[in-house]
Amino acid sequence: MKRKLLSILLIGVLVFGVTGCGNKVESNNNNGNENNNQQVDTVKSIRDNSIYFVTINGKTFKAGDKLSSVSEAGLKLKEKDLDTTIPKNRYLMAKSVLNADDKEVVDFVALNDTEDTIKYQDAVIGGFEVGGYNTSKVSEETKAANIEIVGGIKLGSTVDDLHRVFGEEDFKHEYEGNEKLKMPKYTTYKYSSGYKGFEFIVDDSGKVSQISWHNYNYNEN
Repeated sequence: MKRKLLSILLIGVLVFGVTGCGNKVESNNNNGNENNNQQVDTVKSIRDNSIYFVTINGKTFKAGDKLSSVSEAGLKLKEKDLDTTIPKNRYLMAKSVLNADDKEVVDFVALNDTEDTIKYQDAVIGGFEVGGYNTSKVSEETKAANIEIVGGIKLGSTVDDLHRVFGEEDFKHEYEGNEKLKMPKYTTYKYSSGYKGFEFIVDDSGKVSQISWHNYNYNEN
């Protein structure tokens, strides 16, 4: 009887050990940023709406938030863009938003998910982009904004960081550069599914120099 009971206990321990070692999505809240509680260590699905956010100056903005809400991070829309119209169920290519000194900091895609034509300033966030082809070219204004996305990825992160958070990329393209066009070498990494996805440019130094994501179906799984 004792042997039988011991066998049952051992089997129970083994079962618990196996079920407790699966892929786990964990919160990454050790940076003291209360608005960043959506951060996770690993991304389970690129279709998960909760991973489409960006934190700027300590404020978090998600796909579907009002574009005008960027004012909460000390940013503002360009005056010349305010009256631009967006037809129903359409979006505008990414446009820059400014800091208090009228310096460009980051770009947002303005999305109209309504059945009416609306103005740019009334749109919601459908995407985000920051950086360029080389980390050395990133402006001081952008650096000062402390921009991060899911998993703590930011400008200057490494390919290992991308793989830690997103896993293996769906698409990778190595660009050899072009001296005539003054284009440096870089590599593009993409993770996408339909109207949702992330794209990263890693410069010749091995650092993430551009980050972008888009989510035009943020109300759907």
